[in-house]
Amino acid sequence: HDFQPSAIPRRRHNMDTSPFFLAPPAKAENRVTYKVHPLVVFNILDHYRRREKEQKRVVGTLIGETLRGPEGKIVHIKNCFPIPHLEREDEVEIDFVYHKSMAALQKRLNSNETVVGWYSTGIEISYTSSLIHEEFTRKYKQPVHLLVDATLTGNKLSVQGYIGKTLRVEGKEEGVIAQFEKVKTELSTSDATKIAIDAMINGTPDERKKIDSPLTMQTEVDNLHGSLLNLLDLLEKVSEYVDKVTAGDKKSTTEIGAAIKDALAAIPRIEPEMFTRMFNQKTEDLLMILYLSNITRAQVALGNRIYEVLE
Repeated sequence: HDFQPSAIPRRRHNMDTSPFFLAPPAKAENRVTYKVHPLVVFNILDHYRRREKEQKRVVGTLIGETLRGPEGKIVHIKNCFPIPHLEREDEVEIDFVYHKSMAALQKRLNSNETVVGWYSTGIEISYTSSLIHEEFTRKYKQPVHLLVDATLTGNKLSVQGYIGKTLRVEGKEEGVIAQFEKVKTELSTSDATKIAIDAMINGTPDERKKIDSPLTMQTEVDNLHGSLLNLLDLLEKVSEYVDKVTAGDKKSTTEIGAAIKDALAAIPRIEPEMFTRMFNQKTEDLLMILYLSNITRAQVALGNRIYEVLE
């Protein structure tokens, strides 16, 4: 795709201070919750990893869906795509032709999802960010600006959301100052997503020195062993907490007590003898399946060897 930049004109100002400022958080009745799905963060980090050497940051479009629930308006940011751009000191050029074609394609794939904002990498909002945000504001209603710290400052992945508006002076057409307001941003994950993320975290890179090295996933037995160790560690912590509360060394809270009660109530009551019998039966079934699979693998290898000899 040929890069067709759409120039955002340079804006001059006579102020000594920064051409934008961060406003206080929005009032409770005006707040919107933005839930970012892990796929979005992964795509942004991958985009930053594959950027050109001269690029200091990357920008792109956010795709999502707006829903209303008991807690108010919730914007689910589910996907994103990069936008080619050129950036200098106080001006920026963005390929909005590419953005428009990709947004139309996303709309065809899922009609419920629309453009909800844009993203950039970094730790602070720059003057060019206010220019980009103003362009998105002209095209979309109240877009969100997602700022992702891809350099992991302080060994922490920071994902912050901002909404902005341009303040204007009567009699002037161009905006003078952009006000960015921090919004509530949460990482939203499903059970399946959590399992996938845990698998990637616990996996071992084939080449530890290479960032893009393929990852070897743990076997089912290793995953089961790790899960049991984590469960045992949690049980020991809960047991230690209960012992301290019972002895009067620690003050209990209603929230923690209710959480422990709900966790225990969710566990079915099974007699130790019955649990042991069920476990042994399942273990025997798994061993039988493993035995049959090994026999099948050996027969296939033997058949291939005989076929090679006969030829």
